[in-house]
Amino acid sequence: MSTVGAYTYENLVSTANAALVGTPAFHSSLVPLLKSWRTPLGEFNTEVLGNALSMVDLEKTGVAYVQITVDALNLASTAEQMDTAFAAVLRISREAELGQLETYPEVMWRLAQALESVGRSAVGHVRVCEVLVELVGRMNLQMIATRDHTEKPRGKNTVRPEQLAANASHGVRLTHLHIECLRQCLLAQRRDLYVRVMQNVIQVRLDAFGHLLVLPRARAFMEYHLYAGMVCVGIDELDWASRMWMFVFALPAKHTSAIQVAAYKRLMLLKLATEGKKLQLPTFFANLHTRVLDNNALSYAALADMFASKSMGAAAIKIHDMQGQLERDENWALAALVVRMMPRHFIKRVGNAYASISVAQLASITEFGVHPLASRASDPHAALVLYIQEMNDASVVVVQGPGVLARDAVVNFSDIRATMGPIGDGTAVHIQTEQQWAELIENKVQQVDELHQYLTKLDRHLALSKEYISAHRG
Repeated sequence: MSTVGAYTYENLVSTANAALVGTPAFHSSLVPLLKSWRTPLGEFNTEVLGNALSMVDLEKTGVAYVQITVDALNLASTAEQMDTAFAAVLRISREAELGQLETYPEVMWRLAQALESVGRSAVGHVRVCEVLVELVGRMNLQMIATRDHTEKPRGKNTVRPEQLAANASHGVRLTHLHIECLRQCLLAQRRDLYVRVMQNVIQVRLDAFGHLLVLPRARAFMEYHLYAGMVCVGIDELDWASRMWMFVFALPAKHTSAIQVAAYKRLMLLKLATEGKKLQLPTFFANLHTRVLDNNALSYAALADMFASKSMGAAAIKIHDMQGQLERDENWALAALVVRMMPRHFIKRVGNAYASISVAQLASITEFGVHPLASRASDPHAALVLYIQEMNDASVVVVQGPGVLARDAVVNFSDIRATMGPIGDGTAVHIQTEQQWAELIENKVQQVDELHQYLTKLDRHLALSKEYISAHRG
C-alpha cells in the first residue's frame, strides 16, 4: 500500500470531518485543501482508493468521497478499473448528501470533467448520462428541500411550496453537473434519455441568476440553455426549445458570444419551421449585438427572406445550397424540420388570397413539385392532397369526389381562428370565411350610417325646439 497516498486521503477525510463538526477555522482549512488538490497516486491503485472511500461517511462528508471518486475516474485505464470507479459514482448519485457540494463548486467541476472524459471511453455516453440524470435529479430535490427548510415565512398569506406548480423551483442552482448532463444526453442520442432529462432537469426551473454555482456564470447560463433547447427539439418540444434558446439572450453582456450566434441560427430555423416567419429578437437586446448576430447569420437571414414569397422553390434551393454550412453548424436536422414544415406555411399563405382553389393551381402557385415530398405519390398533385390531409388542419380542406383526379380536386380555405364574441343583441357570431367577414363589415357600416342619420335628425329637431331657441337668445 502507498503510505503517502493513504496518509493524504486520510488527511482529506479527517479535515472534511473536522469541518463538518468543528469551528469555521476547520472549514477554512478544507477549502484551500480542495482548491489545490492533486491526486497522490501516479496510477490506479484499487487497495488505496478502496480504503480511502471506505473511510468516508457518504452522508456526512460526501465532498471528500466525490474528490476521491474523481481521482479514481481520472486514473482508471482498464475496463475493470473504470467499472470500479463508476460504481463509486453510482453511490454518489444514490446516497450522498449533495448539498455539501454547493460549498465546494470546484469539486463539482472536477466531477463533471471526469465524467466527460469517461463518456468518451468504453463506458459510453449513455451510462454517463443515466447516472448524471439520477445525480442531478437528486441534487435538485435536495436544493429545493434545503431552501424550503431555511426560508422564513413572509406573512400569513405566504404561498407554501406544496401549493405551487409541480415544476416550480425554490432553490435550484445551476451547476457544472447540470450542463454536463445535457451534453452527455445529446451525445447519447437516445430519445428515452431526452425525455428523462426533460422531466428531471429542464422542466425544473432554475433559481435567480445570482445563485449559479458556475464560473464564468454568463457562459454557463447560455451554454445550459443552448443544450436544453437542443434536447427539447429531439423530443419535438418545439415551444420549450424556443423558450430555452431565448434565455440565451436574457443576460446583458459587453460582447456577443459564439453561443448566442449558435442559438440565433437555431432560433431562426425553428421560427421558419413553426411559423414560417423571420425571427425577431426581444426589444431589450442591444442593437449592436443584433447587428453582430445578423452579420454572422447572413445565409440564414437570406433563407428567412425567401419565406416571404408565395412559392417555395427558391427557399428549397437555398436550403440545398446551404447544406454544407448547416452541417458545419450542426443544424441540418433543424433544416430538415424546416423542409418538412415548409409546404404548410406556403399553402396557408395562399389561403389569405383565395377562399377555394384547385389542387393543380395550388401546386403551381406554391411550386410544390420541387419539394422532396412531391415524389411520395404517383404524381405531385396526389402528393399534395396527401400532405394537406396529413396537416390535419381544419382551415385547409381538400374536397375530392368519386372519380375526380387529384389535380382537379378543390382546396377550401377558412380562418377558423377568427371567431368573434357577442355582437349587438348578444348572439355569438362565428366567422369562418372572407365572405362572412365582408358581410359583417358591410352590416356594421350600414349600422353606423343609420346611427349618423338618426343623430343628424335629432340635432335638427333640438335646434328647432323652443327650449333650445330660448337658451341661446342673447
